[in-house]
Amino acid sequence: MPIDLTKLTDARLETLMDNAQTSTKPEAAATYRATAVELFRRCGSDYTDPVVAGCHGAIALLERARHKKTGQRRKSTYSRRSIQNNGEIAFMTYCALGKSQGTGFTLLVEAGLGTCTVEYIVATNPDRFPQDAVLAARSRLTERGVALPS
Repeated sequence: MPIDLTKLTDARLETLMDNAQTSTKPEAAATYRATAVELFRRCGSDYTDPVVAGCHGAIALLERARHKKTGQRRKSTYSRRSIQNNGEIAFMTYCALGKSQGTGFTLLVEAGLGTCTVEYIVATNPDRFPQDAVLAARSRLTERGVALPS
């Protein structure tokens, strides 16, 4: 019987992600991704705009991926400050154009979460971003093997 991820606490989701990441079972990778997507959704649930919600979800997953890779719990201070000063859309455009110095895109793609990146959100919402940002995001995703919806 599959686990209903929507009924788990955030702490249980994190535990399930950790267990799935270290498991050798064939369904572990799918469980990890599904759990990460649920955490991504929850971290943006305070926002009514799905693009803005996705931005905050991506940052939350980035912080978790960074913690798993380095062992340090560090907030994405520069990203959060940029959002506070310029807004989510401007921040996401900046990231999609590859102008940020952060490692969020790489960390999330390496963790198998390419669909939870800021670039993916930009690429899948072309009506909300400048055309050059959308093209740059799609190019980065394609180069890293992240499938885009048709």
